[in-house]
Amino acid sequence: MSLTNRFICASFALTAALSASNIGVAVNGTCEAGSCPGMPIPFSSTDTLPVDFVFTLPNGDSYLIDGSFTATNNSNGAGFSASHLFQVTYEGNPGGAPSAADTINVGQLDAFQTTVSSVVFNRDLIGGFAPTIATSSSASSCVNGTLGCLGPANPPGSFNLPTSFPLNSSGGVFLFDPTFTNNFGAGSPVGSYIVWGQTTALPSPAPEPASLGLLALGLGGIIARRVRLHRGARSVVEDNA
Repeated sequence: MSLTNRFICASFALTAALSASNIGVAVNGTCEAGSCPGMPIPFSSTDTLPVDFVFTLPNGDSYLIDGSFTATNNSNGAGFSASHLFQVTYEGNPGGAPSAADTINVGQLDAFQTTVSSVVFNRDLIGGFAPTIATSSSASSCVNGTLGCLGPANPPGSFNLPTSFPLNSSGGVFLFDPTFTNNFGAGSPVGSYIVWGQTTALPSPAPEPASLGLLALGLGGIIARRVRLHRGARSVVEDNA
């Protein structure tokens, strides 16, 4: 197998390993990361799913979704928690124009192993808007489609919305699938964002160490191949001299 093929295979294998998670993330109904639906988090364990990808709508508007989602289960599944820290940022379109009236639904797909039949879940929805986002924008969220719904919140500034609601288990599992609805008003310029989990913008995502390692491996392979080709060409010249 050539170095290039080995590099591609290694890249796919490592990417798959890095994305393995019991948590799932879906955007507008399409699974983008992790397990969809979410796999039960075992007792006394925590799972985290980092995300960093661009989602493009049919109208050509593209959005960067980056951050992380975390789920923690206690010893009997009655004290589980689901948290998030992520941002949806308008990246532009082929024409370089501001956004249309776009909706980006980000779903966090969680499941928790449990020995209890019901709990009362306390939820705080915290986030904020970019100063540049169109004033017609909004943010809202529900769990499992209809539970614990909060919002819509509107710009400018930030939001902090609390609620409590009962949640029932089924088959020894709690399903907890919050959806974060990001409505970007028409005319939002590139860089406009809605952040979830804190009120200030997330820093620009940096390449992960694994990605940097793969890049170094790829560059090393290219350099080695060029050195071999150069040596081969030099040998031919010397043999013909």
